[in-house]
Amino acid sequence: MTQPPLTRQFQALEHAVGAALFDRSARAIRLTPAGSAFARSARRIVAQTSDAVLDARRIAAGDTGSLTIAFTAASNYVFLPRFVALLRREMPEVSLTLREMSSPQQLAALRDEQIDMGLSRPPIIQPGVASMRVYREPLCAIVPLDHRLASRDTIVLHDLEGESFITYPPVEGVYFHGLVTSVLHAKGVTVAKTQHVTQTHSILALVGAGLGVALVPQSAQRVRFPDVAFKPLTGLEDVTADLLLAWRTQTDNPACATAVKHVTRALEDPAWLS
Repeated sequence: MTQPPLTRQFQALEHAVGAALFDRSARAIRLTPAGSAFARSARRIVAQTSDAVLDARRIAAGDTGSLTIAFTAASNYVFLPRFVALLRREMPEVSLTLREMSSPQQLAALRDEQIDMGLSRPPIIQPGVASMRVYREPLCAIVPLDHRLASRDTIVLHDLEGESFITYPPVEGVYFHGLVTSVLHAKGVTVAKTQHVTQTHSILALVGAGLGVALVPQSAQRVRFPDVAFKPLTGLEDVTADLLLAWRTQTDNPACATAVKHVTRALEDPAWLS
């Protein structure tokens, strides 16, 4: 820019500000005190503008922002800790909020946009909600330590014939209730009586108290109850408990798609959940 246009720009700026910003002499031009103060503020504004651009780009890419994730109680034994660790490592600028909910509650919360993602049990059949299986595990039997089967290395389901059974309720624990009930029916096993308890750790406590036996997901072994024995089940290798990651297909939170991308990549490594 040549000198005359530059001078006109200076004069226009001073006119807009309403103060002399430059001290002109024949040989030099310097900032007045007002000009120095204006320059400091202008530099801050330029820096904030650059930060705003970077923030907008990070949010659009899903690298910053927040995620609200719901989870079922049993999912926190294996998958949830690794999932959270993955997100904290790959998306350190994203704030995570975790909420424990049953699977039906999660679907309602996704519909009402109260959560971004959910770790839920199948089936997930809801318009506008996508899902993928993120964890699969076998069932195992738990018996009191003084039970006749406690010394066995493995058992078959018919060993539980006539036992008092503690299992999940048909409404709050619909997935596990249906899974356990269908297994017993398919194998023709009849139990003496059934008591329904919502949470896996409560089932473990009642079994430890000698009130019955139960079938639970294998990951429940991570909950250390001293009065129960976990027994692998022979003949039920094809029966598994599945955990799904669910999210809204139409969401204005880019961090959700980024989280799905990271967990999809992590699941390609068989050692990730071992």
